[in-house]
Amino acid sequence: MSDTGRPRIGVIGLGAMGARIATRLVWERFNPQVYDVADVSVRMFTNDVGGTMSGSPKMMAQTCDVILTVLPSADALQDVLYGWEGLVGGFAPGSVVIDMGGSDPLITAELGKRLAERGIYLIDAPALGTPAEARAGKLTLVVGGDETAIVKCQPIFDVLASRTFHVGPVGSGQAAAAIADFLRGVQILAASEALRIAERFGLNPLSVIDVGQALSGVGPAMAKLLQEQVLTRSFNTGLALGHVLDGTAIAAKLAQSTSIHAPLLAACHAAWVAAKAAIGSGADQSEIVRWLESVAVERPKQV
Repeated sequence: MSDTGRPRIGVIGLGAMGARIATRLVWERFNPQVYDVADVSVRMFTNDVGGTMSGSPKMMAQTCDVILTVLPSADALQDVLYGWEGLVGGFAPGSVVIDMGGSDPLITAELGKRLAERGIYLIDAPALGTPAEARAGKLTLVVGGDETAIVKCQPIFDVLASRTFHVGPVGSGQAAAAIADFLRGVQILAASEALRIAERFGLNPLSVIDVGQALSGVGPAMAKLLQEQVLTRSFNTGLALGHVLDGTAIAAKLAQSTSIHAPLLAACHAAWVAAKAAIGSGADQSEIVRWLESVAVERPKQV
């Protein structure tokens, strides 16, 4: 612990999301150590924002109580833990790793068991939201892990998120987030089809959304997305298409591992894969609607 009683924090991964999370921690006077495989990212961050540069994950672990990793995959997380100058080599028992990136819950759960054998806690808390929300401390965190470790990290969660849900043991956060991404993905696809049908019939799309909300067919968040991003043709929610695709891929893997027949999930995932091939993973999630409009097949009218 630091002299202020707060945990000593490190952040590994200074991409779009990781840099904003680290920025928020600097603003909240945690003075985090920062590390990234791209040295220039670390130098730019410490020069422009603050924090302290760390030479390697192991060196960071030797002087931190809690380390947040904001990495794109389970492979990247495993490399930081067990690769060159890995975290595991520097941690003391009782230390905590918070995985806030995109990962596989099955691998996360296995990593949690391996780390627990060394007295190290792993919490998975995928950062749900946009980089702007991360910087503003308005993320939603879906947390999986040991209750004792989560309580220890609560001051960190409090400054990063407006909502935090503890959903179960390690791996549960990633699993719940992936399932939520599937729900998001299938709702956007369904809304796209519904609005095209309504427009072709001559209905006002805004009225259709209002009726959908009144009959519990459209939730507030989806209604806002449709009204502010799709109908205005802005297509700028701040969340990438690739994020939703990754979530549906993990959800599909979970369905397979649990022997659940999920044809709707398979169809949803296939649609987002096709969208990525056509418009790229960096496109906004809402742009799948515009793409679907462009590829809609006209059926011949019945005589």
